[in-house]
Order: sequence, then structure tokens, then C-alpha cells
Amino acid sequence: MIGPDETLLLAAVLLVLTAVSMAAENTRWGRAATAPLIILIGAMLLANANVIPHEAPLYSVVSGFFVPAAIPMLLMRADLKRVVRESGPMLLAFTVAVTLTIVGCFVAAALVDMGEYEAAIAAALTASYIGGSLNFVSTAQTVGLDGSTYVAALSADVVGAVLFLVLLMLLPSLALARRWMPSRFIEDAQVSVDHAAAEEGPTGRPFNLLFAANGVALSLVICSIAQALVSWMGYPQLFIVSITIVALLVANLAKPLLRYVAFEFEIGMLFMFVFFAAIGAGADIFEVVDSALPASLFIVLLVLVHLLLLLPIGRWLKLDLAEAMVASNACILGPPTAAALAASKGWRDLVTPGLLVGILGYSIGTFIGIAIYGVLSR
Repeated sequence: MIGPDETLLLAAVLLVLTAVSMAAENTRWGRAATAPLIILIGAMLLANANVIPHEAPLYSVVSGFFVPAAIPMLLMRADLKRVVRESGPMLLAFTVAVTLTIVGCFVAAALVDMGEYEAAIAAALTASYIGGSLNFVSTAQTVGLDGSTYVAALSADVVGAVLFLVLLMLLPSLALARRWMPSRFIEDAQVSVDHAAAEEGPTGRPFNLLFAANGVALSLVICSIAQALVSWMGYPQLFIVSITIVALLVANLAKPLLRYVAFEFEIGMLFMFVFFAAIGAGADIFEVVDSALPASLFIVLLVLVHLLLLLPIGRWLKLDLAEAMVASNACILGPPTAAALAASKGWRDLVTPGLLVGILGYSIGTFIGIAIYGVLSR
């Protein structure tokens, strides 16, 4: 119904979906589902019902502009000393998540026959689910995965990402998950929501347009500096890493400047919510069923093994449920969605650790993928 080039109409749909999903959080079922989950499912349903397209220039703008611009806004209040002091549990949770992804890979490879390119497909998808799409591309090039097989694996990757996010966001609504892995972050966020509801006005503080504009402007300056750095070094693939580093430097070394910034976190969250809508719209279920079914089954099994083992192992290691969720997200989908998950849930103290362990995933994902290819190809 809406073509890829109908940018204004498509943008209206994504933002209406975002607004409706955020409003739904005021209901009992909406609080259980959360806005990001509603956005993901809503965008996926609209795209697969042919209301909005699966691919559009607007989606590239969202991932290429909204996500980089949001990261500094989510990090402007990050106290690096505190992050270093408290990031031990997150690093442990991330190590568990990586291990579970590798276990899920071998279980799925044993149960699903993906033909002569099985080792290459498994390696690329597992690398992607330890770091991100950057690792998928790097591993695929290294192991010689190309052509229609590459496209099928990439399609399965996108649909699997949406499936993972949906299942992950459902965890806090499960009594078993909350009982096995209690979380101080979830409890503190709920208390904050209750206090905010008791305040006058939607936020409990007057909106300052100038300070909000300062936050967006500072974020774009940080992104510009980061882009100039990676261009100068010749490593454009490190753009997100560079943004994170520059944003953390500003947050910790330019604190007087931040006195003139406000509402940047809320604007960053809005940007990330639109990003979730673009992710959901990109999931073409019919294409996966038609041409990428074996790779899709592989991804489904990998995700299920990952999440099913996360609860008992997390309970054994006494992990915090929120930390485990953010670390798992950073592992499977990379730093931006980990930050978005933490921000959308109100776990502000987990935004920076989630980004940092996600960057670690970027660093190791390709190497693990290549090692898995070596094992499976024997």
C-alpha cells in the first residue's frame, strides 16, 4: 500500500506506530509487553501484510542517522568510573551469552541439514549473533559464502533477530524468570515509573527547548568527530566504536558543558524506538519460508538454546535478569540494540556497559565464526 519512495507517509506510519506503542505502556498488557516489543511486532505485521515495504531509503536513514545520533544522547550521563567499577557482572553475563550462542550453533548444526554450505552458513550466522552484521559480512567473505546462499542466510539473520528480541523482551513478564533471576534494575525502574506518575506533568520537570536542542546538537558534533576519526584512520567499520569512545570522553571530561543539556536521554530513546520499527519492517517472513528455511531453522534453534539455557545458568551464577538480558542482546544483536533495550526499560546504568560489551562482541565475533567454520567443515 505504501511504496518505498513515499518517505513522508512511511515516516508517519513509523512514528504513529511508535507513539501508539508508547501510549500502550500505560495499560496493564502494554506494561507487560513494553513499547519496543509492540513496535517490533506491529512493524513486522504491517510489512508482511504489505502495508509498508520491507526495504526503503527511509530505513537506511534510520539506521545511518538515528542510531548514531542516539548513542551519544544515551551516554551523556555515563560515569565511566562507576561503569568500570560495576561492569564485572555485565562482562560475566556477556561471557555466558557468547558461550550459549556457540552451544546453540553446534546443537542447531547437528539438527538442521543446510547442505554443502552448512559450515559457511553456520559460521557467518554465529559470528553475527556474537557481534553483529559487521561480523556476518566479515566471516562470510572469509569463508567464501556468496550468491543466493548469502542472501538466504542474511534474510534468516534479520527474521531471527526479530524473533530473538520478541522472546527476550518477554522474559521480565515471566514469573519463572523473575523468580530464578531477581533484578534490582527492574525493581528500581518500576519504582522510578511509579514516582514519575505521581509527579505533575508527563516528566515531572519543565521542558526546555534550548537545552533539548543543545543535546541533539552536541550529539551530532560527537558523531561528526567520530566519523572524521574513522575516515582519517581508514576504518569506517569502527564508526559506532568511535562514537562510543568520543561520547564517553565528553560525558566524563566535559561535565560543565552538560549543565546546558536536558532531555537528551528521552530524545535518544525516541530515535531508538523508530530504529526498532525499521528492524521489524525488514523481517520478510515469506521470503524466509520460500528461500531460507534451513538457515531460518538453524537460527530459531540457536536462539531457543541460547534463551532456554540463559535462565538456569544465570540462576546458578546468580546473574541479575536485567544484566543478563542486556548482555544477551549485546551478544546477539550488537551494541545499538543493547543500548536501546536498556534505555527503553529504564535501566540507565546498563546502557554504557551494554555498549561496551557489545563492542567486545564486534572484536571477537569474526574470529569465533572462522573457528566454527574450521570445526564444522572437517
